[in-house]
Amino acid sequence: MKLIGEKSVSTILNKILLAVSMAQLLYLGYLIFGFIIVYLNMHHGTQYFSDTFKIGNFNNEVTKTTADSLTFQFNMPLTGSVIRGNYTLYTFISIIFFIGFYSLFTFYLFRIFRGMSKEIIFNIKVIQNLKLFAMLNIVFIPVYCAVLYFMNKSVYSIDPVFILLHLTLGIIILFIIEFFKKGYELQTENDLTI
Repeated sequence: MKLIGEKSVSTILNKILLAVSMAQLLYLGYLIFGFIIVYLNMHHGTQYFSDTFKIGNFNNEVTKTTADSLTFQFNMPLTGSVIRGNYTLYTFISIIFFIGFYSLFTFYLFRIFRGMSKEIIFNIKVIQNLKLFAMLNIVFIPVYCAVLYFMNKSVYSIDPVFILLHLTLGIIILFIIEFFKKGYELQTENDLTI
């Protein structure tokens, strides 16, 4: 099976990446919805979805609904699994930032592989998607450092391997963009001579 073009590995990958990106967005939306419901239940005395989105002391299985209890438990639909964590602004921002980033990450990979699934792979759309993907990885680094620093007030929570991984990926993609530009120029010249 060929790697690029129609009916290739890139066609299969773009479908898988689209499904993963959509699943990540649904998961993020579910968690944000859960945080909103817990906030409403805690501050307004309501009981919306109280069996699904809970606040309490889950180590002792004694449920509290007071503001001093800052542990949440969300039941995941269709799986029977449970998500637990501290109900803090830091947790909320971390969830939005990381799951949101990796949803975008997967979505741009989907767009790149969709472009490579076409018969003509050296096209402007693929080059633009590669640029956006490279910038996403490079811009991620200072935003990641700022979020972790302001949340923890410490530089020790910043993982240098994580930073190096995204910086390296962004730089490699910038080099790949240059190859795609050359391929596009040669393809355009070839089309004009025909």
